[in-house]
Amino acid sequence: MLGVSRTLRGGRMTEFEFLRIVEREGRLVYIAQPNGKAPTEFVLTNRDATSATFENPAHDFPKMIRYAKRADGDLEASISGGPGTRAMSWVFKRGDDGARDRR
Repeated sequence: MLGVSRTLRGGRMTEFEFLRIVEREGRLVYIAQPNGKAPTEFVLTNRDATSATFENPAHDFPKMIRYAKRADGDLEASISGGPGTRAMSWVFKRGDDGARDRR
C-alpha cells in the first residue's frame, strides 16, 4: 500500500511524506519517509476491526503510529513517543480536503 501526505500552510506546502505498508516475513511493516529523509520502519503490533498500531521503540519520535476508524466514520491518525514527548493526532474527514490538527 502506498500513500503520500502533504501539509499546506497559507497555500504553501511546508511538509510532505511518502508512506508504505509492506509485508515482510509474514509481518506488516509501515515505512515512513518524511520530507525525503531516509525511511523509518514501524512493525504492526496490534490490530482489530477498527484500528492498526505500528511501533518502533528504537526510533526517537515517533515510537508509535496508530490509525483508528471513529464511530462517525472519520479516520484518526495519532503518533506518540516516550516519556516527555507530546502525542499528536489528526482527524481525516471523508470527502474533506485535509485534516484537522488535534494536538
